[in-house]
Amino acid sequence: MGIPRLRTLSVIGVTGALVLGTAMVATASPTDETTQDKSSKKSSSLHGEDLPKTPLQLEREENQKAAAQKVAQGKAKSSDRSVKLEDGEFGEFGTGSGDEIFTLLVEFGDKVSEHGGDKGPLRNEIPEPDRKKDNSTSWKSDYTQEYYQEMLFGEGYSMTDFYEKQSGGQYTVDGTVEDWVKLPYNEARYGYNENEAEAYGAFVTDSAQAWYDAQIESGKSKEDIQDYLGQFDRQDRYDFDFDGDFDEPDGYVDHIQIIHAGEGEEAGGGAQGEDAIWSHRWFAQTNLAGPDSNPVGGAPLGDSGIWVGDYTTEPENGGLGVFTHEFGHDLGLPDLYATQGAANSTGRWTLMSGGSWLNDGKKEIGNRPGYMGPWEKWFLGWLDYDEVEMNQNSKVSKLGAAGKPGSLNAATKVNLPDETEEREYAKPSSGEYEWMFGEGDDLNSSLSRELDLTAAKDKAEFTANTFLDTEEGYDYFFAEVSTDGGKWKRVGDKHSGSSGEFKELKFDLSEYAGQKVQFRMRYQTDGNTHGTGVFVDDLAVVADGEKVWSDDVEGGDNGWTGYGAKRTTGKETLTFARFYLVENRQHVSYDKFLKTGPYNFGFANTKPDWVERYRYEEGMLVWFVNTKFGDNNTGLHPGQGLALPVDAHAKPLKWSNGQLVHPTHQSFDSPFSLNKTKEVTLHLNGKKKIFVSQKGVGVFDDSDPEAYWSKDLPNSSVKVAGEGIKVKILDMGDDEGAPMKIQITRS
Repeated sequence: MGIPRLRTLSVIGVTGALVLGTAMVATASPTDETTQDKSSKKSSSLHGEDLPKTPLQLEREENQKAAAQKVAQGKAKSSDRSVKLEDGEFGEFGTGSGDEIFTLLVEFGDKVSEHGGDKGPLRNEIPEPDRKKDNSTSWKSDYTQEYYQEMLFGEGYSMTDFYEKQSGGQYTVDGTVEDWVKLPYNEARYGYNENEAEAYGAFVTDSAQAWYDAQIESGKSKEDIQDYLGQFDRQDRYDFDFDGDFDEPDGYVDHIQIIHAGEGEEAGGGAQGEDAIWSHRWFAQTNLAGPDSNPVGGAPLGDSGIWVGDYTTEPENGGLGVFTHEFGHDLGLPDLYATQGAANSTGRWTLMSGGSWLNDGKKEIGNRPGYMGPWEKWFLGWLDYDEVEMNQNSKVSKLGAAGKPGSLNAATKVNLPDETEEREYAKPSSGEYEWMFGEGDDLNSSLSRELDLTAAKDKAEFTANTFLDTEEGYDYFFAEVSTDGGKWKRVGDKHSGSSGEFKELKFDLSEYAGQKVQFRMRYQTDGNTHGTGVFVDDLAVVADGEKVWSDDVEGGDNGWTGYGAKRTTGKETLTFARFYLVENRQHVSYDKFLKTGPYNFGFANTKPDWVERYRYEEGMLVWFVNTKFGDNNTGLHPGQGLALPVDAHAKPLKWSNGQLVHPTHQSFDSPFSLNKTKEVTLHLNGKKKIFVSQKGVGVFDDSDPEAYWSKDLPNSSVKVAGEGIKVKILDMGDDEGAPMKIQITRS
């Protein structure tokens, strides 16, 4: 994301369909000017928008993490794609052998809504950049259907080629790019920022309908369209029937991307500015129920019976890196750059960070992606690796180049002791158990069941003893009712802040007296500060003044279904897997763009769109994986994150004026090596700075947890495990296939 802006989102959940209510989203402060130059703000803005995940997306993400945790702890096999979890649900680990992607091309119409803006844009209206001043903007004279078909699914550099090579032949993508269709409204209708859930929902709905209408106009029947779309619905992403089979149709297109005319707002938006759509992945937000067999919302593809749920959207001039990055999200990968606060150490080392903006060193950025790090490949089931078990004190491993390992391993996994943490929360208001709705950012937890209100003739209410510890004005607890299992309506007030003790909350259900209804309590948090959350106990239904149903939470789930909510005694023991992943990064295959693609806007004061390019070093890159953290937001937890590369040269680099160099550039010399680093020349507002060659560091030693962490740049350096692990390079190998030889010891 770029410099964050405060905005109001009307957040729509997908446990049913529409969730009424508005939530203020608190965004992180811009990165401190002392660690970020103007150019890096531009470069770091080229990411998708950080939108709140829906309940289904959150549940799937948590189940995937739980499955990965079981694999990491040896409780499940890495070959098990469907992993049964403790609660009886299933988490997906890895991918199948391939996917089909459905791609729509849309341009904008002449109608102008109350959100204003100019007509269009139509395709091919992006002005040609002046290459004497701009060597960063991607531009083509004619963005045809054939152009995208070749870029995404062609035989040369393409998304198909990237994922086939990235997975070592275990996975591939293919697909069809449909011809351009025109939406009724201008882009401002779909890109305005005051209510992005509504705007983006309309964008997906109108895009799907425009494509369907074009098919009908071309002479195809409804049955023809249904048959055609069948190839794009082969997966059950959310395991809607709870059978652990992720390879069956669910009524939704498995993977769809919508490419829109004009530039993305993340790159300034071009002529549309803030009215442009920001590239993102989300679930189509509408007030529609979804297919009859699986009504979890979304947008219909006309009358075909197939719906759009999860989708990605990218701009007309989006580079290959953006498309591969966004599709990585569609496979379940998180952003590994810092989505809040100061930047971390990932730099250009992974597709899921700045590696999505590498290039071939010519006239634009983002036209070539860099490879993923080893954790992402492990998470997707694509990593060929050997392991150093806990009872092994010494081992020698041979590593092929991570980008082209051949028959060799691409990484070595060094297992570490699990980290445990005891957490105490609010004690139950009575008895031993209560419900908790989770602690964290970007939560959308819910607790639902059927309520029988047939005994109520006039008045009905639901009561709950409730303990609140939330961020005032940004995190909310509220209740909703549905009469059809599709549309939900909020009842009563939204609650926020800290209660200090259990207090009875009442939710008026008189409107539904005499009926049986679906009822749920929800806790929704934004992406920043949070408290310990919401806890409820001693639940009851009161009909015309008489208590007709109660639940003290002592008797199990008692008919409740929790998404992100669980029964607890108020004391939780959490266990987290930790390990190192050691890889050999060489300038081969897509990793060769680490030699040509890293860039710096070094002349921002005179030529703001001009970049200078430099190289990232080759060598042994050590990643510290700690599942205690669900993100890499090191500005919030300095030196710690989910998957961070350790910088062998952790002493911060500075510009001539003493200002710290941005972390993206700090990371260029992260690999351990027996060779000296190359000299690098960069500019800050036109002023040259030579970063001299440094000695290679041939041994990684984690004995001191802060050996590779700097208090001067706490966000862009890493605190390691401190378990006495050493990894010594015995032989560097080369990029022609000779392996790197390393020795791992444990003291």
